[in-house]
Amino acid sequence: MEAFIEILKYTFPAALMLLLTYLLLSNFVDNEEKRRQYYLRKDLNKKALPLRFQAFERLTVFLERITPNQLVTRVKPGNMPLSVYRKTLVDAIRQEYEYNISQQVYMSDKIWNNIVSAKSQVVSMINKVTAEMDENATATDLSRKLIELEMTGDIFPTKAAILLLKHEAARNF
Repeated sequence: MEAFIEILKYTFPAALMLLLTYLLLSNFVDNEEKRRQYYLRKDLNKKALPLRFQAFERLTVFLERITPNQLVTRVKPGNMPLSVYRKTLVDAIRQEYEYNISQQVYMSDKIWNNIVSAKSQVVSMINKVTAEMDENATATDLSRKLIELEMTGDIFPTKAAILLLKHEAARNF
């Protein structure tokens, strides 16, 4: 029994020191890994921040360009038939969307879904207004009606999406 106590006298402190050393080294390695990840994230943010900011800008411009007031100003009705003008407006929106679709990489899912929803609501509104117009209506009538609808609404879907973008940008920058 005395031999066991003698062995225990030497092995217990050694085991305790081994455990303490393991815990200290483990803590040190964890802290070093966190520090490396922090600097890596900091470096990535430094490079990605201008790209994200540019994405916010581009999507704000996209939303502004598809609001009926801006869209009708850019895509003049001229002497087009009503159905051709409707298709031209919808195609203009789709082209703008396709041009900016890659920006979703820099957006949260919530923001991107809101932008897609705003685009869909504008296209839906154009189609609905066109369907409600009588047979003798012209492209100019459609453009006038779209501008009136934008002005009468509380907050237009594109404006709501722009506000959401601004809040997201302010939170991230």
